[in-house]
Amino acid sequence: MKKLIIMLDYISGPLWKDIYDTKKKELVTGIDVVDDDEYIQNLNDVISDLYSSYYKINYNDEPVYFDKKQEKKDKYKMLDLLGKLIKRLDEVNDGSFEIDDRETERFKNL
Repeated sequence: MKKLIIMLDYISGPLWKDIYDTKKKELVTGIDVVDDDEYIQNLNDVISDLYSSYYKINYNDEPVYFDKKQEKKDKYKMLDLLGKLIKRLDEVNDGSFEIDDRETERFKNL
């Protein structure tokens, strides 16, 4: 059984994509029902854009600044988006993967 990691990083989105698909010419999760689902991929992009917006380059006298205040302001928006993502992943899960969600609890604790 494959493990699908949900973990946010700059420009990466919550779906941890670590396999290069030579046909699609992009990184994928390697789980077809996830990689081929347009709704999941769109949510991944929206979440990625939101999270990446917290990073500022050459800001506040720092080369890379992470805006924790904005992250906290967006807590419920992000929890809603992550909830939609997890719900859809559960809907398409055919038993071939398990979800390792490393973000929802972290956001709840902000």
